[in-house]
Amino acid sequence: MKLAHIFLVSSTLFVYNEALADNEVWNQKANFGGPARHRCTAFAIGNKGYIGLGHINSTIDVEYADFWEYDPSTNSWSQKADFGGGQRYHAFGFTIGSKAYVGTGRKPSGGYEDDLWEFDPIANTWTQKTDIPGANRRGAIAFVLDGIGYVGTGEVTGTGFSNEFFAYNSILDSWYQIATFPGAERTAAVCFTIGDRAFVGTGGLGVGMNDFWEYIPSLDQWIQRADVGPTPRQEAVGFSVNGKGYIGTGDDFSSGTNFGDMWEYDANTDTWTQTADFGGIPRRYLVSFVIGSKVYAGTGTNGTNFKDFWEYDKLLSLEKSSEKIVVSVYPNPTSEFITIDLGAFDTKETSIQFYQLDGKLIYTAKITNQKTTIDIKSLGSGTYFYSILSNQDIVKSGKIILNL
Repeated sequence: MKLAHIFLVSSTLFVYNEALADNEVWNQKANFGGPARHRCTAFAIGNKGYIGLGHINSTIDVEYADFWEYDPSTNSWSQKADFGGGQRYHAFGFTIGSKAYVGTGRKPSGGYEDDLWEFDPIANTWTQKTDIPGANRRGAIAFVLDGIGYVGTGEVTGTGFSNEFFAYNSILDSWYQIATFPGAERTAAVCFTIGDRAFVGTGGLGVGMNDFWEYIPSLDQWIQRADVGPTPRQEAVGFSVNGKGYIGTGDDFSSGTNFGDMWEYDANTDTWTQTADFGGIPRRYLVSFVIGSKVYAGTGTNGTNFKDFWEYDKLLSLEKSSEKIVVSVYPNPTSEFITIDLGAFDTKETSIQFYQLDGKLIYTAKITNQKTTIDIKSLGSGTYFYSILSNQDIVKSGKIILNL
């Protein structure tokens, strides 16, 4: 039987889970459609993922403007329209509704940008929007809360590095400044959201950091949270899925030791637990996107540029450890209600969570009886992922179709 090992670093508690040390939740998929590269930009729209831009700089410096779409249902890539702003790398990307937004970054001349472009996947077109306030930059991070995009940090023209943050309203096509990030100025940080909470951490000024912060938009306030594992890092990857956040890979300083470890964040307890290492070779500048309950990640460099591409399926691993648990969710499809039958499973601290296809958590309900009926018509017609959790462990997951 494999056990979890607990260790203490700088008065912070971390857990290493040996049961997940064999990479059983990382599955290699079809290679990225374009040439190998790093400092790419990635995002998801609906049930498709996108990776583009980036560069190589080993013997020659080549910047890219291409974008590629990944279809998980066919495990295949197809090339889309080139980015409207031209060749560049270290740009940010985020998704609001059915559109994606990409901006800033470094262009072939060496200068930094402050532009913003909207991608429409149906029309396969890029449309320029209002430039981002503040200095031109690269290596910024971006997240979305309640339909508002947030962009900040990065390496900026003229002053080195930044801790400024700005918010974008896509309906008004306008920007406004929010509270300055209270950590040190930095580039190549990472971020993710869990429900209505946003988190930012790691990054560096040539040397990695492992501090971690939460942004509360209703208060326009930042709060420091538990450090990200015991190792400072920059140029890492960050994402959230199934109500947990993840940060990993990267390096300790620019072109230094490359990492392959991954850490899981529980926002309810403000704790980090080491989880399965990234499935590929340790690297920096790995990029990722989330579709439903799965994460997809690829490209990056350790001195050699990569184009391998991986799927992270934590639910598959957790369900393997719960094969003897018989839990039913029905009817499916449904027009209004679902019934959750736990059979002989204990109802203590049990709940069900519903996610949109882009992985956003939209509804949580407690399960208080062995057989519980829940009204889900407020979700609206569509297909949703669900997870049933007991003491924060997932015991069953699947899809539910709601036809109103």
